Amino acid sequence: MPKHGFKMIDAEMHVMEPVDLWERYIEPEFKPRAPRRLSERRWDIRTVVEGEVMASMPGGDWPALTDAEEKALGERYAEEIKRNFDPESQVRAMDKEGLDLAILYPTSAMYVTAFDTMDPRFAAAACRAYNDWLHDYIQAADPRRLFGAAAVSPHDVASAVTEARRAVSELGMKAIFLRPNIYNGRPWHDAYYDPLWATCQELNVPVGFHETTGSRMKAAGADRFKSMGIAHISTHSVEQMLACMDVIMGGVTERFPRLRFAFLEGQCGWLPFWLHRMDEHHEWREPYGEMTHLSMKPSEYFRRQGFCAVECDEEFVARVVDTIGDDNLVTTTDYPHGDSKYPDAMNRFLALPLGDRSKKKILWDNVLRLYSL
Repeated sequence: MPKHGFKMIDAEMHVMEPVDLWERYIEPEFKPRAPRRLSERRWDIRTVVEGEVMASMPGGDWPALTDAEEKALGERYAEEIKRNFDPESQVRAMDKEGLDLAILYPTSAMYVTAFDTMDPRFAAAACRAYNDWLHDYIQAADPRRLFGAAAVSPHDVASAVTEARRAVSELGMKAIFLRPNIYNGRPWHDAYYDPLWATCQELNVPVGFHETTGSRMKAAGADRFKSMGIAHISTHSVEQMLACMDVIMGGVTERFPRLRFAFLEGQCGWLPFWLHRMDEHHEWREPYGEMTHLSMKPSEYFRRQGFCAVECDEEFVARVVDTIGDDNLVTTTDYPHGDSKYPDAMNRFLALPLGDRSKKKILWDNVLRLYSL
């Protein structure tokens, strides 16, 4: 029975990976270097990658969780912790929220490519291991309701292309996951990545950008704030803004007109301002010959190919809908993270000052289009 009359898809639900994922799934060649979790507690997401403790701020916060946060998580996710976040717990969480379907994104696996430069073969192997595990996890949970976003490594575009094809064709994944940060000094519009964009367009799967704080990537705010809680304010939203500008102003959406991008877990309130600012600069610089690579206004590319996630309690979404409409928005529970409003996320979304038509589009219709479900 739909919750309050709405069918609902979580456009970006997360998994809590097992602590021995890479030990079990990574290829034998890379086992001595396999990413490993710092704790046996599955909800402690600190992950050691190439000797670095991820989910911690270098030179700043060391523990990923304060005592107060750990206590709060322990209470809110008591059932899931007791079940060790097994496949059944994922389905039960969906049922608590009233979700019909969900697209699964990583948690600790967000960190396995999270150096500006690293061994590309190792990074690709870590992604393959995660994707194999995610496929098995979905099969054990409910493949009729759960779909995966595959991790690929930007450190080598050829291996990213190969893994995107395998993940979609053999594992049934419905999206490709990337961090929005810049790898190896290359912006996303660099021609180096064109084979990956071409492959995703051919496979008809979107690219979901998702940031996470506490990696070793260059991230907006993490260069000056050493507190995880403060840096998190800027990293998630500002990195999404920059990635959005990158693929639009750099011409990716022009060159690949059927490729869809999703900017996830960075709120949506920045969209009207950012699209207007890009349009304004397009208009300003076009007479000087700097915009010949674009055939439309930047905002038109976003309307055609972009999607942005609304936080479940983001009341400002009403102004966003008034300004740019409701065709390019989706929403998420962000389960099972600390800043999630689970198990009340969808109730909070349904209480937002939006009309039922907009709610239906954000909860269902737009997500179907984004992921081609």
